[in-house]
Amino acid sequence: MKHILFILFFFALSLFSSEAQKSVRVKIDRADFLRHDDKIGKNTQSLNGNVKLSHAKTILLCDSAYMYNDSNTVIAYGNIHIIQNDSIHLYGNKLTYYGDQNLAKIRENVRANKDSTWLYTEYLDYDRLLDQAYFYNGGKVVNGENILTSEHGVYYPNKNEVYFKDDVNGISPNYHLLSDTLKYNTRNEVVTILGPTTILNSDSTLIESENGWYDTKSDEAKLLLNNRISKQSYTLTGKEIFYQRRTGVSTVWNNMVLTDSIDNMMLTGNYGFYNEKTQEAMATKRAVAMQIYRGDTLFAHADTFRVVSVEDTSRLIKAFHHVKFYRHDMQGRCDSLVFDFRDSVATMYHTPILWGQGNQMTANIVKIYTKNQAIYKAELIDAAFVISPEADSCGYDQIKGKLMTGYIRNNDLYRIDVTGNGQTIYYPHDEDVLIGVNRAESSDMTIWLKERRIKNITMRVSPNGNMNPPLLLNEEAQKLKGFRWLSDYRPKNKEEIFLPLDIPDELSLQEEIYEGYTFDELGE
Repeated sequence: MKHILFILFFFALSLFSSEAQKSVRVKIDRADFLRHDDKIGKNTQSLNGNVKLSHAKTILLCDSAYMYNDSNTVIAYGNIHIIQNDSIHLYGNKLTYYGDQNLAKIRENVRANKDSTWLYTEYLDYDRLLDQAYFYNGGKVVNGENILTSEHGVYYPNKNEVYFKDDVNGISPNYHLLSDTLKYNTRNEVVTILGPTTILNSDSTLIESENGWYDTKSDEAKLLLNNRISKQSYTLTGKEIFYQRRTGVSTVWNNMVLTDSIDNMMLTGNYGFYNEKTQEAMATKRAVAMQIYRGDTLFAHADTFRVVSVEDTSRLIKAFHHVKFYRHDMQGRCDSLVFDFRDSVATMYHTPILWGQGNQMTANIVKIYTKNQAIYKAELIDAAFVISPEADSCGYDQIKGKLMTGYIRNNDLYRIDVTGNGQTIYYPHDEDVLIGVNRAESSDMTIWLKERRIKNITMRVSPNGNMNPPLLLNEEAQKLKGFRWLSDYRPKNKEEIFLPLDIPDELSLQEEIYEGYTFDELGE
């Protein structure tokens, strides 16, 4: 049905455009033999040998022809050659030429040529006034190194354009293209994408889109509808993508989604880029990084995420400013964060807060260590503080020190090593009965926990401690200096990572840069 409508539309335009040319007659310029043949038709001439006819600016050459003068029609055979405006050449074995309609129907071994472009088909209808050649039942265009074929199409020689429809296939040394509908410019060699299209480059980059353009000379593409670029383990989608193969960079506007199947990572935003050669990336404007851990997903938001290459074989993810993340068993926030794929360590900078299994962990720098996609250790560097609510009282278990290392097993914090200025307040129990408030100090200490409660403390270097009934201590005496309970600022779900809720200055953590660990490591 589409094919029939297309033909009807084509002929309607042809008839309309030829009204002013009906009086132009096809002229006989040359023939070896010419005779009138009433057996073929009234007022009909038969021409043989070196036949040359002309119609306006069109020249028709052939071996033999019948000239129907009443209808201003020519039927020709053998070595058909049509020359239009000294620039367009059409060849074939059979021709029916309608002078009043300015329409040439060429059949068998048909070729059309202008400059360096050749069209090959078996069925071609050419309207010389509209300058369009319609081919069907298969056609092939050769333009430089580009070869494009389709079931149907229209060639516009003066516009240097070819419209391809149905089963479009394009090949060159640099790409293989498949499409439903597209347009190709034979001068600048740019493909205009008009329907579902895939382009596989020689370096195995797959480009998919339904609207846009692809420059076959510069290997650049602008994709505007249902766009996807993929190579090896990564896939990039977005509302609008500008792809540059020579640099390997794809720039994305709106709804950017970058997926890495090896690291189970996804990066999204409303603006960003990906470099397939260096595997570097950036996302900003409502940017989110997601990573799957054993069936669970970590959602992190920041003003900007950058993925940078290190040591040619690995990468860093850098999150800049207003970082918040959520996973059902762990939440956190800080100003900036770096995740190093070399050792699977995440480092939180500038007022970091980490919540997990009822514990709030703060320090000037927090490092999270993972192995096999599970957290096994957390390191709190400088001004370390761990707080967890005490279930059977209104107080909080607290641990404080200069450097603190927490060990995690099966998602539970079971041991904490404190180095330097160790202090703790905790609520010991005897068979689940609260027996008091214990304050202990030691330069170094190890705390053992079970079911989120402190069970045992080993103190080293100048230990000191005392036990008090809870009712004898006021609320402030049951808090270590610097105590700040910040659960109101903890993301409660993945949607809350976008909340612009900043910690008030009076509650913010005082920063002291610990020697050997500075934010300069980020290299912003």
